[in-house]
Amino acid sequence: MEETLQAMIEKLRFLREITDTRSVENLISRLSKTKDQEMQVFLLSKIKEEFEKLQSIFPISDPLFPLVKRKEGGFEVGNLIYKDQIIGRFSLSTDDLNRNILIVGSTGHGKTSLIYSILNKISEKGIKYLAFDMKKDYKILGLNQDTVYIDANDLKINPLEAPVNTNEKEWIVHFADIFSDSFSLLIGSRDYIMENTINFFSSWDNNYPPSLSDLLIYITLNGKRNDYFKVIEGRLKSLISSNSIFDCNTGISFENLKDKNIVIGIENVGTAEQYFLVSLILSSFYYSNLALNQGNQFKRVIVIDDAHTVLDVNKEKDYAKGIPILHSIIAKIRELGFGFIFSDQQISSILSSAIQNTNTKFIGRINLYSDIYKFLPGNYEITADYISKLNKSQFLVFNETISPFCLFEADRIVIDKTADSSLFALKREMDKDFYSFFKVDNRFVKEKEFLNEINSNYFLNLTLHMQNLSGIMDKEEFDSIKNHFLKNKVISQVSLDFPSEKTSKFLFINKDYSENLKVKGITPLTEEEFFRKLFKYLVLNQLKTSKINFEEFEEGFLIKGLLKKYILVNYSIESLKRILETKFDSVIFLVKDNLSEQDVLAELIRESDQKQLLNMKTLKIVHYKDFKI
Repeated sequence: MEETLQAMIEKLRFLREITDTRSVENLISRLSKTKDQEMQVFLLSKIKEEFEKLQSIFPISDPLFPLVKRKEGGFEVGNLIYKDQIIGRFSLSTDDLNRNILIVGSTGHGKTSLIYSILNKISEKGIKYLAFDMKKDYKILGLNQDTVYIDANDLKINPLEAPVNTNEKEWIVHFADIFSDSFSLLIGSRDYIMENTINFFSSWDNNYPPSLSDLLIYITLNGKRNDYFKVIEGRLKSLISSNSIFDCNTGISFENLKDKNIVIGIENVGTAEQYFLVSLILSSFYYSNLALNQGNQFKRVIVIDDAHTVLDVNKEKDYAKGIPILHSIIAKIRELGFGFIFSDQQISSILSSAIQNTNTKFIGRINLYSDIYKFLPGNYEITADYISKLNKSQFLVFNETISPFCLFEADRIVIDKTADSSLFALKREMDKDFYSFFKVDNRFVKEKEFLNEINSNYFLNLTLHMQNLSGIMDKEEFDSIKNHFLKNKVISQVSLDFPSEKTSKFLFINKDYSENLKVKGITPLTEEEFFRKLFKYLVLNQLKTSKINFEEFEEGFLIKGLLKKYILVNYSIESLKRILETKFDSVIFLVKDNLSEQDVLAELIRESDQKQLLNMKTLKIVHYKDFKI
C-alpha cells in the first residue's frame, strides 16, 4: 500500500500542473498525521477513490496526454481538449504576445475569429494593437471608441520624415534599405538613392521635412545620369503617382495615436507598396521607441493577417543579402515590447524566419498536409484525416507550456462585419484630428501667405482668415497648414467669448518660436500681448460706433464726462496699481474669460499698498463676454 501511495504522490506532481489536486493532497496530509489504523485504512480508500477520479479525466499514464503548465495572469482564449473532453483552459500571457503568435488555417476555419477574441481580451487588459487589414476584416473594429481606422485614402506618410527621437542621417540610411528591399533593387541602386538623399538633406533649409516629390526633383536636377538614375527616377515617379499615401511633408502622427488601437486598411495598395508601407510604419514605431528606454514594458500587439502578402517566402529566396529588412525590423522591435500575430492559410507561404520566431502556434485545418511536420516533435504522427476533420475554430496549439501539443478550441465570438456607411463617416469625423497631415505646395508659398495673413490681420477670427486665403488654398489646405504650425508651436490659437454669446477663435504668431521663421516682417507676440492688442482693437471699435468721447492711451481708454471712467486692456498688475492711484470714478479691468476674478484680486491685494487698496472700491473686473460700453 505504501508503494501505491508513493506512486500516486509522484503522479500528483504532474497533475498539479494542469488541475486542482487539493482534495487528494488534503487527504494525504490527514493520513500523515493520524496514527489510528482504522482511520488510515479509511483515508487510503478515499485517496485512491479521489485519485482515480482525477486520473480518469487526466490520464497521465497515456504518453500522448498533454501536460499543461499553469500560467500566472494572462487571459483565456479557449479550451484544451483531449479525447473529446475539456481538460482545461488555455491562456496567453504578455510574454506569449511578445514572443509572437502564428495562426494558420484554411478559409473560413476561424482564424479571424480567434484574432478578434485575442484583441478583445487584450483590450480589456489595456493592451493596444495595430492591425494591418488586407481584406477589410478588421474595419468594423474602427467603430470602437478607443480604436482609429485609417483607410488607404486617408493614410499619409512621408518616408523622408524621421520619427521622433531619431537621428536624421540614420533614418536616411534605413529609408534607402527599405526602399531597395521593397522594390527588389540591386545594391547599386540602394547606394545611389542613399547618397542623393543625404546630399539633398544637406541643402534643405526649410523647417519641415522634404517630400518624395522634392527628392525626385532634386535627383532629376542633380543626380548623375546613369542606369541607377533611371531605376530610381522610375520607381519614385510610380510611388508618388500610384496613390496619395506618400504625397505629404508631415504625415499622420503615430505618436498622437500611441493611446489608441489602430487599424490600417491597405487592401487596395499594391503588393510592393504594402511591403514598403508596413516596413516604414514598423520602423517608425521602432525608432520612436528606441530612445525611450522603458525596459521590457509590453506596448502593443501588431496583427499581420494574410501574412504572405508582406512576409512572402519567395522574398527570402530572392533576397541577395539573406534575411529581408522587414524580418529584421520585426526581430528588433520585439525587444522594445512589441509582439506580432501572423495569420495565413498555409505555413509554407510565409517566411521561414518569421515562423521560427513565433513562440505560440495555432494550426487549424490546412490543405497542404506536409506543413504540419514543421512543428511536430519527433515520434509523433498526425494523419491527414485527423487534420481534415478539425472543426471550425479547432486548432492544434503549440506552446512551451504544453507538452507536446494539444487540441484547442477557440472561444466563439460573433463577428458582424456589416455596418451602415454613415456610422463609419460619423466615426471618421470624430477621429478627424488623428488624420492631420501637412503638405507643402509651390515651395511653401502658401505657408508664407498664411503667416502674412495672420500677421496683417491679427484681429480677424479663424473663419475670416480662411475666407481671405480662399483664393489660394481650400479649407483642407488651410487646416493642414494651421495644424502643422500649431504642432510646431509657431503659432497659437485662443478662443474668446463675445457679449453676443458667440465664440470666435483667433491665431497669433508665437513669440517664443519666431526665431525659426524664414518670413520677413513678422511681428510675433506673447499671449498677453495678443489679448491686449485684441481687446484694444475691439473696445476702440465699440467706442467709435457708440460715438463716445474718449482719450486713447497705450494701456487703455479714458471715458470723458461727468464721471471719469478708465478701461484698462493691458493685463498687468503693475498697470492696474498705477491706475488705482489716480482718482477715477470707475476703473474697468478687462481680462480674458479663463482668468478667475478671485485670482486677479488675490494677486492685486498681495502686490498693492494701502493707498491703492483704498481705491479698490472703484474697480470692476470684467470678462470680455460680459463687457458692454
